Amino acid sequence: SKVFEKQYGDKVSDKEVTKAYNEAAKYYGDSFSSALASRGYTKEDYKKQIRSEKLIEYAVKEEAKKEITDASYKSAYKDYKPEVTAQVIQLDSEDKAKSVLEEAKADGADFAKIAKDNTKGDKTEYSFDSGSTNLPSQVLSAALNLDKDGVSDVIKASDSTTYKPVYYIVKITKKTDKNADWKAYKKRLKEIIVSQKLNDSNFRNAVIGKAFKKANVKIKDKAFSEILSQYAAASGSGSSGSTTTTTAASSAATTAADDQTTAAETTAAE
Repeated sequence: SKVFEKQYGDKVSDKEVTKAYNEAAKYYGDSFSSALASRGYTKEDYKKQIRSEKLIEYAVKEEAKKEITDASYKSAYKDYKPEVTAQVIQLDSEDKAKSVLEEAKADGADFAKIAKDNTKGDKTEYSFDSGSTNLPSQVLSAALNLDKDGVSDVIKASDSTTYKPVYYIVKITKKTDKNADWKAYKKRLKEIIVSQKLNDSNFRNAVIGKAFKKANVKIKDKAFSEILSQYAAASGSGSSGSTTTTTAASSAATTAADDQTTAAETTAAE
């Protein structure tokens, strides 16, 4: 935490931390205090962990941007599928989903009305591309392979918090052909590449290791020499790492990030 605060402290505002904290609090609702207590956090501790994670996130993003080449863009472009607009029905029962699907695929069916009358979600219209996270990956994959006006079969996914099965039916209402020039999607491809790097544990560890090396972090007690070895190994620095305190902070920061991500994804999916 100290290393990243010193190197990137001016890159993360209190406003960003407060926003992430409030999103997590909103997601947990009345159980927020007990959720913090179960992890040994006070509210201030949690804000500190969020800030630590934001600092690491900033460093990883900046390092990722430095490594992007035309070859990176072209590789990302091959797998990229442009944005579509879809009507989405979300259901919590497979039998109900099958019944609704039969109704939705009937001749002359009004999919928009069927979706509005049956979905368990707060909305029925979504826009997304292959790099989006506002719907489960299974839904995105199936939907992006449909033609305009195409209706999917029942798509089974899993709720990210309860792990219970959730069922989706999707109809594509707007779809454009993929531009033959990857540069038409350059900005979006950059966002996707950076996002992938953020979720790449080896890349993340390398960035952390690089920051430790720059700060000349050293182990003074040999008993702790292996604790942060994954960061040194990933960065190729040859250093063993830092201290147990830094390890605990890093772990807690990651937990804070998971909470924020879950809250954000749930909000988006709703």
